[in-house]
Amino acid sequence: MIAIAGLVLAGGEGRRMGGDKPFRQIGGRPLIAMAVENAGRHCDPVMISSNQPPEAFAAYKANVVADIPKAGQGPLGGVLGGLTALPDGVDWLVTFPVDCPVVPDDMAAKLVSAALDAGVRAAFARHGDRDHYLSSAWHRESAPVIAKLLADDDRRVRAPLQALDAVAVTFPRQASDLAMFANANTIDDLAELEKMLAARPSKGM
Repeated sequence: MIAIAGLVLAGGEGRRMGGDKPFRQIGGRPLIAMAVENAGRHCDPVMISSNQPPEAFAAYKANVVADIPKAGQGPLGGVLGGLTALPDGVDWLVTFPVDCPVVPDDMAAKLVSAALDAGVRAAFARHGDRDHYLSSAWHRESAPVIAKLLADDDRRVRAPLQALDAVAVTFPRQASDLAMFANANTIDDLAELEKMLAARPSKGM
């Protein structure tokens, strides 16, 4: 069984929803709690990427890792921080954006398996006609590629994925589950996503 670490990307300021994005709630649950739960399904350890004081996330019992080389580098700085914090014996990191609280239960396992099958060091999720570059898997050997791009002030997430020949992993779109991979960037997005979650079919159906 391949060891996979999970990294919840919670470093965004969330200005479009009035700040404090990780702790905004859907259905009475903070976004951060939903993302940590997603990561915990197939990942151990689970880490949180944030430049806030670790005490802010004490309730989630996950190590908090800061951006590398410094704050303000966008999500790639968070990914690099997570790769640098990988424990010995764990070569894969899967990232979970805090503003994308609904992902497939088996996302982490499928991303890593696809990368291994293709012989590459990264993979990302594709859902319908959209690519989700931050719902992605990264091998620890991808760290120098990301570091070089950040040193060149290239913060585009797709840049290292392209450099690593990352494979896209398609997760089928289901008309009955519009919440899958939906992003919550504004207060209106949160309200809409809450409606989607209320309309989701139960797993027992």
